[in-house]
Amino acid sequence: MAANDLAHELARTLKESDEFKQFLKSKEKVMSDINNHKMIREFQLRQWEIRDAQMLEAEISEEKQQELERLYSLVSLNPTAREYLEAEFEVSRMVNDIQKIIGEAIQDAMPIGFDELTL
Repeated sequence: MAANDLAHELARTLKESDEFKQFLKSKEKVMSDINNHKMIREFQLRQWEIRDAQMLEAEISEEKQQELERLYSLVSLNPTAREYLEAEFEVSRMVNDIQKIIGEAIQDAMPIGFDELTL
């Protein structure tokens, strides 16, 4: 079987997984309530800001960290929002595991100069 065929099969398998179905169900619940949608969106925007700053090795203000913690507290108290974030985490974990497996399998195919980098 060709690698592309396997990739399409993997994509179908992911879409049919219990984790992905739970994620879609949770997402639909969040999207049906404007307040939940806004809360999740605000939390994720703050989370991405901090991740971007960390990747750029920029200093993260105490205020931004506290704001993210406050938003996380609010999100975790909301069952619908918490369920969504947990489902999102499970799908992300699954995809990250697959990326790691593939990355390890093709590690020898990295261009010259990249072999010193850790995946």
